[in-house]
Amino acid sequence: MTQTHQPRNLAQRLFWGAVLLLLLWLGLKGWRIAQVAQSLQARPAEAETLLAGGLANADPEAIEALVLGIRRDVVILKMETAVFMPLAPRLDWIPKLGPTIAAAPQLLAMADAGTELGVYALRGFKPAISALQTNPPNMQLIPTLAQTVQDAAPELAAMSRSLDKLSAARTQIDNPDALPQRLRTLLELADEWLPLAQDGLELAPHLPPMLGVGTGGPRRYLIIAQNSDELRPTGGFISGAGLLAVENGRILDLTFLDATQVDNWQAKPYDFPPQPLYNFMGLELFLFRDANFWPDFPTSAEKAIELYSYGQDVPPPDGVIAVDQRFLQLLVEATGPIPIPDSELVINSQNVIENLQAGWAIQEGQAVSDWIFNRKDFIGTFAQAIRDKIESDFAAVDPAVLLQNTLTALAAKDLQIYMRDPAVAAILNDLHWDGRLPTNPPHDFLMVVDSNLGYTKANPLIEQSLTYQVSLPGNGPAQADVTVTWQHTGVDTGDSCTQDVVYNLETAVNYQTLVNRCYWNYLRLYTPPGSQLITSSRHLVPGAATISGQTWDSPAQPISDLNGLTTFANYLMLPRGQHLDAHFVYQLPANVIQTVDGQNQYQLTLFKQAGTRPQPVAVIILLPETAVLAQTTPAPSRVEGSILYFEFELERNTVITVNYQSN
Repeated sequence: MTQTHQPRNLAQRLFWGAVLLLLLWLGLKGWRIAQVAQSLQARPAEAETLLAGGLANADPEAIEALVLGIRRDVVILKMETAVFMPLAPRLDWIPKLGPTIAAAPQLLAMADAGTELGVYALRGFKPAISALQTNPPNMQLIPTLAQTVQDAAPELAAMSRSLDKLSAARTQIDNPDALPQRLRTLLELADEWLPLAQDGLELAPHLPPMLGVGTGGPRRYLIIAQNSDELRPTGGFISGAGLLAVENGRILDLTFLDATQVDNWQAKPYDFPPQPLYNFMGLELFLFRDANFWPDFPTSAEKAIELYSYGQDVPPPDGVIAVDQRFLQLLVEATGPIPIPDSELVINSQNVIENLQAGWAIQEGQAVSDWIFNRKDFIGTFAQAIRDKIESDFAAVDPAVLLQNTLTALAAKDLQIYMRDPAVAAILNDLHWDGRLPTNPPHDFLMVVDSNLGYTKANPLIEQSLTYQVSLPGNGPAQADVTVTWQHTGVDTGDSCTQDVVYNLETAVNYQTLVNRCYWNYLRLYTPPGSQLITSSRHLVPGAATISGQTWDSPAQPISDLNGLTTFANYLMLPRGQHLDAHFVYQLPANVIQTVDGQNQYQLTLFKQAGTRPQPVAVIILLPETAVLAQTTPAPSRVEGSILYFEFELERNTVITVNYQSN
């Protein structure tokens, strides 16, 4: 009997010994995980303290220690939890904590890739951070930053790989709404910034050459200042033109001209302008100030390059940068106050537009003839002041605000960039930073484009809204119904509308007088290729109100404008204090409804015109009566039977996608 119990006792001892070892192992694991978790929880407060004075005032060594410390904690956490990760997806049933545990492998993979990215970023850009700390205030930091990006090519490639891993892990989290609020907030930030970061890393290697680093000579860029108070297709009437020359990150030269001084029409022949500029403005030459006739920014930019080079007898610039008043506000918000040389004036984000308008006014004792050719000199003075600020006090610029405001301006098209280098142009197109319109879009597309052809600055008083209704039948072509509404909020002075270009001390020299004028608008609708106009509203512009003396009384007409799109155009006039509707009905091509994964898919892309304020938009989609709605992005404002309503402010290009099944 004693011999029979010995193996059983041994087995029991081994079993309980194994249990004890397991418990010890689990306890050690738990302690290590708790230690790392506690360390990670303390990191945000440590980072907040370190960066309280901004990146420019943070100790680079402390930043490095923080980044490496976070990376070390994440690596340890990954190692300690690796054995549990295969079980995590099966534990989603646990109350409250289940969804977080189930998503733990993906969340940890995101943390691993994110901290890996941070280490590579630190390795590549630590010299730039050090430069912000050690360089004297008057040293130009941009060349140092440009060279840093050039030298960080290996780190940029590694960062891109880490970012791809982070993005892949994010896409595997199917139900973020079930996670705690803190994690949802982090994922929302990731969703917002990941695409921009990926595109930015793709663009980064091209930035040093764009700044003339290692190119064997300077790069030159045409800067066009657009006045959105006089709206034109790419943002506004071209008021000024600057030529920026950079080499090795340093600004070699920046010269600004009034747009009227670019051309040399007295000594050279110029082409006839686009027909609407002749018909509605009486123009007989195609001059630089009207180069942005097309809403496709690369098309207008190439014309601007051509006319600038021709008028100034200079080689074609390497690209074009277009800005408007709103971008200048956002820029000054990031740079801080900008003193204007030889004056007591200090520009800030609140007074920049006011001072641009004040600079336009005639000066005491100045002749009108002289004022006409020099009334925009302040643009050049302001540009030089910005240059001085950046070169002498770049460390004072808030990099986070500068980045955010630049992205805001690019999304709203207050800043547009065109580069002639095909590789850079392709990236800018992917980023939607170049204002390019699609060619032969595979889905539905609409862009409403106004052109103020009245020699006025009336657009600040014009409120515009858009209603777009599309009927998607079970068979046959879809039909679009567009209504564009304008409201002139100006004061009706009782004066008749008169289009003129006569400058005198009582009218033209007063900027606000040019604002409270009637609105002459050349309207274009850009639609998918193959669209067929069925009917449109008819608009009358009396000959007595026009510079040509010719009466316009016509419905919209299809015109040849941009390849790969169908365009409908009309001309209209809006008196002060009144409102006006323009209406279009047209048949859409068959390809606006496609089959995706066995479902019907309708997708609409609405393009925002550069220079316009956010405007109310209502999109109404009428599905076939027997259709079963599957999914929409974004969610509709409301649904009434088979009718979907989307109501929003058009602040940037917007895409609406509807998937449905037909029975």
